[in-house]
Amino acid sequence: MAKIAKKPTASKTTASKTTKRAAKTTTVRAAAQSEFSQQKKRRPFTVFLIIDDGTVRSSLADFLRKQKVDVHDYMTAMEFYRDYRKPVPGVLVSEIHLRGMGGMELLQKLTAQKSDLLVAFLAGQADAPLAVQGIKAGAIDFITKAVTEEKLMALVARAYAIYYDVDWDFVGEDLADVEKSISRITVREKETLDLVADGLSSREIAARLDISTKTVEAHRARINDKMRADDLPHLIRMVMAYNEEHGS
Repeated sequence: MAKIAKKPTASKTTASKTTKRAAKTTTVRAAAQSEFSQQKKRRPFTVFLIIDDGTVRSSLADFLRKQKVDVHDYMTAMEFYRDYRKPVPGVLVSEIHLRGMGGMELLQKLTAQKSDLLVAFLAGQADAPLAVQGIKAGAIDFITKAVTEEKLMALVARAYAIYYDVDWDFVGEDLADVEKSISRITVREKETLDLVADGLSSREIAARLDISTKTVEAHRARINDKMRADDLPHLIRMVMAYNEEHGS
């Protein structure tokens, strides 16, 4: 399963990093800065970026370097796999579909080696269900294309928070808000949401629930509205936070 972080409560201050999840506090966000955003306070953290398109890869890598983030970029998973020998704090951010070894296969190899390197995916809209399955297999996060500098930086910040168990007031989900949002969805919408979180496509959900794909898309639109989800990755993070809190 993915490494999910959760802000410790007074009764669970000794909970492990991989079983904690955060809740953000807007008042703290306004009054302070995250550790990751403060370059002088930021601890070592390397981004390993695997993107097939050289122009996109170079642009995003240059952006991260301007933010004083240590970056190693690669065109293929095999290039990274051959180069990565000494474990360091960081996150691997990889496309799912690559020449040769794909992102999912790379995740499987790292998992088999019991690597501590965090893994996140970049996914096209059609590959989003596969990215969700990747999270269930151990990845921590994903973002959908087109990948913007803002979305990439936010992903890296979340990975940093998971690795060092910090900054959750800035990057975590407000569990109270998530619970209120989920309480607003209908039984059928909750069934749909659960299947989305399991990595099923709209077509697969339609077959499972014996309804039309158009109806599934309508349910998903209402779910996004009621959950106030920015996009599918954000929706999945909220569901994971809720499920972690409620042990489901």
